[in-house]
Amino acid sequence: MDREVEIDIEDIRKSNLLDIPESCRGCVYWECPSDFEKGKSDPQRKAESEIKKREWFEKTLDEFGTCGKIVYHEGVPVAYAQYAPSARLPNIKEYESKDVGKLEEGTVFLSCLYVADETLRDKGVGETLLQNVIEDLRRRGFKAIETFACRSQANNPSGPMAFYVKNGFHIKDKTNPEFPLMRLLL
Repeated sequence: MDREVEIDIEDIRKSNLLDIPESCRGCVYWECPSDFEKGKSDPQRKAESEIKKREWFEKTLDEFGTCGKIVYHEGVPVAYAQYAPSARLPNIKEYESKDVGKLEEGTVFLSCLYVADETLRDKGVGETLLQNVIEDLRRRGFKAIETFACRSQANNPSGPMAFYVKNGFHIKDKTNPEFPLMRLLL
């Protein structure tokens, strides 16, 4: 399989928020969990979710700095990653309340790493994107990154568990057997 795909990776900025792949642009699962289900089927709610997502990014960029990446292939956005401290992602509280444990100080949560263009999956795009996120966080002095990965389904916004294991993560918590909490020390 051809694993060499020419891509460009850019930090998410206020000026490129509309380049977030459409399938992710209005997903507010981690940011506004009460609005997540509502925005899936109703076009008006979907538009509201996209506005909430942009507002979240704008505030997080101001308070935290870089909190996401967009991958471009031939000038088209094809993949995306989003990360922030747990305090910026309210739905983490739902998981923490299920005895998963709190994210430690200095840990960043990777809420999404998604290759939206299915023709580019398994060609190194996700791995290159993840390594770019990891290097950003190392440079900024964070001590660890965590994410919930899906054990059985590869087509999931958080990504498959095997992908994270291959990239040096270990299982930190198995409370949820389908979505174990994965951790990488930086």
